[in-house]
Amino acid sequence: MTDSDLPVWKLRRADLWWLLGYPVYQILGTIRHEGSHALVAKLEGADVTNFVFWPQTDLGRFTWGYTQWTGDTGWATDAAPYLCDLLWFVGFFFLLTRLPIRNHLVWLNLAIIGLLSPAVNSFWQWLAGIFGSDETDVAKWLDAWPDVVVHLYFVVTVTAYVIGIVAVTLRVPKQLLPEPAVA
Repeated sequence: MTDSDLPVWKLRRADLWWLLGYPVYQILGTIRHEGSHALVAKLEGADVTNFVFWPQTDLGRFTWGYTQWTGDTGWATDAAPYLCDLLWFVGFFFLLTRLPIRNHLVWLNLAIIGLLSPAVNSFWQWLAGIFGSDETDVAKWLDAWPDVVVHLYFVVTVTAYVIGIVAVTLRVPKQLLPEPAVA
């Protein structure tokens, strides 16, 4: 069986070339992350003054992007990217398991953008909030809510992300099975 004979959902050796597209995936994920902050800050009555979604060092250190606002905001603005990650993941999980996506490259890009990106973002930012600076989103969320609740949220969602990614890559949704031959 060659790589081209594999079902659309099965990962192939050639898919490793998509790692070269990482900067594009990262920028799309940054738009989702920073856009969540900006949207919720606006909803809470703040004025968004900077929305940067490309790699830069404006803040004196390398970042993939940032959002700045003036005005008071609550914990929801800090937590918004992780709540958005969960909604994004659920939406793409159902998209990838319910729609008949037969093109492998389309399927792979949707899986990276919709499943892998929010999972990595949530896990990485959770670790940064635990072991990193007190200025991270998760650290601010930990200051606003009981630690056990925030950590439980991340334990449950990161576990769900892993299970969801495994389920999407290992199971064969009915829509992806070949049509039965008509006799």
